[in-house]
Amino acid sequence: MFDPDSLRKTVEPPDYVPIAVDWVAVESRLGFALPSDYKWLVSNYGLGSFGGFFYLFVPGAPREGLNLESQYRRTTWALEYLIERGYSLPRRPRELISFGRSENGDAAYWVTSRSDDPDRWTVALGEPRGPLWEEFDGGVAEWLETVLSRRIRMKIFPKDFPRRTVRFASLRNVS
Repeated sequence: MFDPDSLRKTVEPPDYVPIAVDWVAVESRLGFALPSDYKWLVSNYGLGSFGGFFYLFVPGAPREGLNLESQYRRTTWALEYLIERGYSLPRRPRELISFGRSENGDAAYWVTSRSDDPDRWTVALGEPRGPLWEEFDGGVAEWLETVLSRRIRMKIFPKDFPRRTVRFASLRNVS
């Protein structure tokens, strides 16, 4: 279960969160609702990186590589392309919605197949050019807090991530 105070203690939110999101419009364009813990993350942290390593995709981000809507279309296409070419994935492309990436290109996804309720979606992490795949039975904010507080270690991530002190680096003028 996600505890906002626990994440705030693990990683202090920035003083300035420059992105205001029209969630109704974003969800309308996407065609599905988004998890409430993700909306909380965007509202409290905004656009930036956790520990200089993990980036959350944010609606309206000026850089396409960090824009949730752009990345959803791009990664869905890429996953379907891989399946068409005979690659094996642990999940069907339509069961995955990308919400972030690491500096190494590791992709973070919501796994939507377990529930129509986005607040019950779980998290999966896949390496960009390899078969390693890990899943977490919880939402994105709980996953982030658990990883960043070092209560779990993702084998895909480098051994030195996260460092003992994790900071959020806000990206204010990204283009």
